[in-house]
Amino acid sequence: MMRVLTSCVLAAITAVVASCRGGTPEGAAAGDPARVVSLHDVTTEMVVALGATDQLVGVAAPVDTTPEVERALAGVPRVGEPESIMATRPDVVLGLGIVAEQSPELVARLREAGIDVVLGDPATVDDVLALTEDIARRVGVDGAPLAASLRARVAALSVARRASTGAAGSQPRRVFVYDCCDPPFTAGRKTVEHELLARAGGVNLFADLDADWAHVSWEEVVARRPELIVVHDYRWDGQGDVDEKRRALAAIPSLANVPVAVVPLGSVLGGLRSIDGLERLRAAIARPETETQSASASASASASAPASVEVAR
Repeated sequence: MMRVLTSCVLAAITAVVASCRGGTPEGAAAGDPARVVSLHDVTTEMVVALGATDQLVGVAAPVDTTPEVERALAGVPRVGEPESIMATRPDVVLGLGIVAEQSPELVARLREAGIDVVLGDPATVDDVLALTEDIARRVGVDGAPLAASLRARVAALSVARRASTGAAGSQPRRVFVYDCCDPPFTAGRKTVEHELLARAGGVNLFADLDADWAHVSWEEVVARRPELIVVHDYRWDGQGDVDEKRRALAAIPSLANVPVAVVPLGSVLGGLRSIDGLERLRAAIARPETETQSASASASASASAPASVEVAR
């Protein structure tokens, strides 16, 4: 699940970084650009956004990224096993902490070989911005302009939220994050999505869960009375099908009529698209329930639609 830039963001970023290349990246000889391998969508998207795609000598197969990034990666070799990574002779290997959790032997072997392995662990939007600047420094790019533009978007959303909350005097909406599976897999308080919900005017239904991601029971979900359900959209190992998740929700009477908002998984994992995710979550939380489709309504619609119907992203 945890493996793992909209076009407007990518276009803006390209303009911002066009003249920002410079300096000596860590791990590379003076004057030589760092050879970079990325093992997670989040760090891969950051390298692309910073205008350093030409320094990528290998990437893990993308799980949930954008068409723009997919096109940028068209000529970059896919890597996975230690041998395939070391064959690219990288100066630095980037990823998130989940890489070490899932493949500790891989990380240990790379470090034993003297390769600089940098695994971020963002838990807040500020962490995302700090990771962006750190990666920029490591690949020899000025990341300050990009970070500043992202901070400006976050600030604008904060102003909008305060204005709408003050006018309506509303309480934060209780939001259940439904990633996948039965029993359901959800976000705890150690995820970026937890903070995104708070910034967007919601409250994570499992804010008391001292973990990043964990399975909970349907009974717990029902007992906590969610007012909005956020469903993750992605394709990995048969777990990300949105229609299947809508049907699971519709089968539970207490959840069947709760409003549902679908968001791409990549927009809430702690990368640059987290700002897109914040905007999406803010829009969903601020939207009146009468304008948000419930699981039962959408499940009925999908049942009568052609099998090839495209899931909204």
